[in-house]
Amino acid sequence: MTSRPLIVVLVVLFSVISARAESNELTFVFPQEKNAFHDAAAEIIRRAYAALDITVIYKTYPAERALQMSNKGHSDGELVRIEGIEARYPNLIRIPVSHVTAEQLAFGRDSSQKIDGWTSLMPYSLAFHRGYKVAERNTEGMDRYLTGTDVNAFKMVENGRKDIAIANRFSGAKIIKDHNLNNVKMLTPPVQRDPLYHYLHSKHSGLVGDITCVQTKMKAEGKFSEILEEFGVRSLGQ
Repeated sequence: MTSRPLIVVLVVLFSVISARAESNELTFVFPQEKNAFHDAAAEIIRRAYAALDITVIYKTYPAERALQMSNKGHSDGELVRIEGIEARYPNLIRIPVSHVTAEQLAFGRDSSQKIDGWTSLMPYSLAFHRGYKVAERNTEGMDRYLTGTDVNAFKMVENGRKDIAIANRFSGAKIIKDHNLNNVKMLTPPVQRDPLYHYLHSKHSGLVGDITCVQTKMKAEGKFSEILEEFGVRSLGQ
């Protein structure tokens, strides 16, 4: 008969082995907006974890659902999010090395519309997808409609139901191309530029120091810039 102390030891040993096995594969989520920007960000994070012998798997979900999943530990973290979401999603830990910069743009039917920051959007009716935190925060009190997807927001502008759709640059450009939205134009300059960060669920807090060191080294060596260039992700500038 197996003694109780031996059983306890075996259970603990199995738990340690399982934890180590799980740590060799992590699943990160990001909103359902596949484009060059997200592809570049995903490759940067994939290479960073490869340096730690960890395989990364990506899954896409609607923006708000992705955050809820990450915060509850149903995924291992977020690919790209703005700084500060940890205030509302306290189980997420921000890796303090920005690997990409998002450019938030307005898209409208009239290319002569003058855009100068968020306040310049106040006279217009707006549409953007629910869970788009930077847009939600900066358009409070404005005439806005939150849609299920970016595509729905852009179609509302195409059909004249809304004046402006708000989206990140690469998602917007891809939607216009993929859906032949000939009446929707990218309006420049960007209303805002934001450094984005990778987030880990707190259950992986032991990895924070290691992945921070790897990303810091990659950035200093110009690896981030090389990968962004590889995917054709170039900034529109200020």
